[in-house]
Amino acid sequence: MKPQKTRDALGLTLPEWERALAAMNEPAYRARQVYHWLHGRHAMSFAEMTNLPQGLRGKLFERFRLPTAELVDAAKSADGSIKYLFTAPDGSPFEAVRLRSRGRDSICASTQSGCSFHCRFCATGAMGFGRDLSSSEILHQIYFIAQRHKLASFRVLLMGMGEPLVNLGEVAAAVRQLQHPDGMAFSPRRITVSSIGLRGKIRSLAQALPGVGFALSLHFTDDETRRKHMPATRGFPLAEVLEELALSEGLGKVTLEYVLLAGVNDTPEDTAALASIAYGVYPRERKRLPPSRVRQRFHGRTAYHVNLIEYNPVAGAPFAPSREEDALALQGYLKAAGVNATLRRSRGADVAAACGMLAAGRRTSFGKKQRR
Repeated sequence: MKPQKTRDALGLTLPEWERALAAMNEPAYRARQVYHWLHGRHAMSFAEMTNLPQGLRGKLFERFRLPTAELVDAAKSADGSIKYLFTAPDGSPFEAVRLRSRGRDSICASTQSGCSFHCRFCATGAMGFGRDLSSSEILHQIYFIAQRHKLASFRVLLMGMGEPLVNLGEVAAAVRQLQHPDGMAFSPRRITVSSIGLRGKIRSLAQALPGVGFALSLHFTDDETRRKHMPATRGFPLAEVLEELALSEGLGKVTLEYVLLAGVNDTPEDTAALASIAYGVYPRERKRLPPSRVRQRFHGRTAYHVNLIEYNPVAGAPFAPSREEDALALQGYLKAAGVNATLRRSRGADVAAACGMLAAGRRTSFGKKQRR
């Protein structure tokens, strides 16, 4: 009777491969060979592992399963971004995006199928929650795109579908595989994890994955408005999130993500409040101070970097992008206040691959089907 294919090859750590191959009476060095094929060379089949004996490749095929997510669609944007839609054997859809900007590549991967947080400006939340993705499903997105485009150097952004810190165990397992010296030997500085800021989870991320970058999905500068448009933040006041950020030793670069919504979060009061939050202080009073006063008030403190993100309209959502002049004014104020701020232009919007648009080509509760 043939062994069942019950073990997930991409999810196994090197010590687990060493034990598995020892049980098959294979020499110890074979484990590193297999591991490197999977995580260093992104083999999609055991047949590709040509430095292994044919008999061993046959045993691996019989005993272990490789990712079987089906590539359903690939949509290329006019700006060069490419969105990939995968479907797992159980029907769960998830998407990943290859982004290219100024000659540099990034892969934006999903950590969940859908999302349960229902942010009002995001198509992923509107499609609802399916399930957490496994570490191998997370890695498969990255390895598939890296292999298809022969990418030797790229950044990994765990900013696709889902809330990564809800699925921290699988996210951490995937990142450790990326960092392993017998795999891709990824520097933690080239990996960023995003989150709305879950109490206790930021510190857990810092402990589990020291040096990995963290992007706080901020988007609003007061708790009331944030709760209105990001209902899952009800239990996580910004003051407490900022306090935890400050206490989370070991985090890599921290950025604040701020999607610009016309008339909603780009007012003069929001601008001043955002500067204060960038310095790690929740503003109790909403006053429009001259930027020089803000810089003086926080003299000696280092501000978080702020990414000002162009809003990508989602069908039926009651928002519009900020005007160009308002976005530039906000950026100028932050810089004058001593805060590094970057305007992030939309990429992949024409194929629904941009920030907040991943919805697996499904209909959302906003109404119309999202473009693929």
